[in-house]
Amino acid sequence: MSSQSKFEIIFTFVGTDSVVIGEIIRFQAPQTFEALQDKTREKGFYTVRSRANIGREKSYWMVLVDLQRGGEKNEYKESQIGDIVYCPRQDAIYLIYDTPTLTLPVYYLGKIKSGIESFQNMRNGTMVKIEFKEILEKYNP
Repeated sequence: MSSQSKFEIIFTFVGTDSVVIGEIIRFQAPQTFEALQDKTREKGFYTVRSRANIGREKSYWMVLVDLQRGGEKNEYKESQIGDIVYCPRQDAIYLIYDTPTLTLPVYYLGKIKSGIESFQNMRNGTMVKIEFKEILEKYNP
């Protein structure tokens, strides 16, 4: 188990120049975070399929992570542009890039810091490499 509370999460879309960088806060959804981090431990990254959300209004990109996790303690009700959330029923991380209308329960993981414009021309089925970097915070007494 990790002692750090903040991590940079990097989504590199294979075969494109697109990279989305976010900040994950471990204590927001600790079990989901640990399961995702476990997937990256062996190689330092984890590669999965991705797609736009199903339905007419495209507002989030689904990264199909295969965590097979249930929900966390606090369901997230007010998703916004730039949020990174986990949906157990889809077993996917949602990268929200437009005003969302979510019908399934989701759990907040963090925020997109850069690359949100990457989804404009992204093709369904694009493979995504997921990596973590620890964010070391300076101690200020």
